[in-house]
Amino acid sequence: MGTLEEGERFFEERWPEARAVSDPDKVLFDAFGLERGSLLQLVGPGTWAAGFRARRHGVGLPKGDPRVLAGSFLVKGAEVLESDLATTSASTPDLSRLARAAEAL
Repeated sequence: MGTLEEGERFFEERWPEARAVSDPDKVLFDAFGLERGSLLQLVGPGTWAAGFRARRHGVGLPKGDPRVLAGSFLVKGAEVLESDLATTSASTPDLSRLARAAEAL
């Protein structure tokens, strides 16, 4: 839900070939079925430690609605080829799996 520039900076270090998309109005979040997490998913065991680790590694504060759980998708045209849906706010996407899937295309 951040800006395009923020997304590009995020991927610059993690997956330079990936394209960032800005969705401040949550149109894509809704289309991909990303939902708000429960209290346990947002502040349950492990989420606080993961939040501190993320801050230490330069991941900033949440943008937009911090209650919406994340998801990462490999999309070609109108088809979702691979997805990685967060189960808690501490979940991190398996970008290497998505990159391997993209390379296999």
